[in-house]
Amino acid sequence: MKEGGRDSSTWWPMVSSIRRGVGLSEGSWFEDNLCRVVGGGGSTFFWSDNWVGGTPLRVQFPRLFDLAENKWVIVQDMERSGWGGGGGAWLWRRRLLAWEEETVSECASLLHDVVLQDNTIDRWRWSLDPIHDYSVKGVYTYLSTADVLEDLGVSVFEGVWQKQVPLKVSVFAWRLLRNRLPTKDNLIRRRIIQHDNDLYIGECSLGETADHLLFRCDYFDMVWYRIY
Repeated sequence: MKEGGRDSSTWWPMVSSIRRGVGLSEGSWFEDNLCRVVGGGGSTFFWSDNWVGGTPLRVQFPRLFDLAENKWVIVQDMERSGWGGGGGAWLWRRRLLAWEEETVSECASLLHDVVLQDNTIDRWRWSLDPIHDYSVKGVYTYLSTADVLEDLGVSVFEGVWQKQVPLKVSVFAWRLLRNRLPTKDNLIRRRIIQHDNDLYIGECSLGETADHLLFRCDYFDMVWYRIY
């Protein structure tokens, strides 16, 4: 997916950066909310995946990762080779210095209580919604919050007013971001319609808001899909 040239809309680079999960002041919002739940360890990278300690081991122990002979070894192979202090799992490109040996002991201590379950498959866990797991709806809700947009360094309205975008589309996007669409919740707040007329016109029997109308309603999701 290319980001386009200098004259392209700023929407597309923003989408590209979301795909890569970059943009926050530190780290990556996508990687920061994704972790590996290890069962047997047969499909989890020891150094690169976030599976123990809250961050990947290559981030916790960058010096060891740089010196590791096999940077793509899996957890299962490391455990079987012995990742305790002085175990055969640690293969280095050169002889370690004294302080580097201490770092290995620190890493081994982190792994001391890890017990692999051979008959259990490794899986991903989405920390923003550990019950229902990853969803586009959940990511939209997360990225559209003011705090996240501020961390991204992006104005809520940046990229809306572009000459390459039809004016009516820019106006609609601007009104959507400011919650100024004439949805029933807004019409009730302005006393244009009565409170007893707030239900959504779809079949879900919920209140009509812009968020529900465009992003959360399963009934109208079929309409948007057919339009697409």
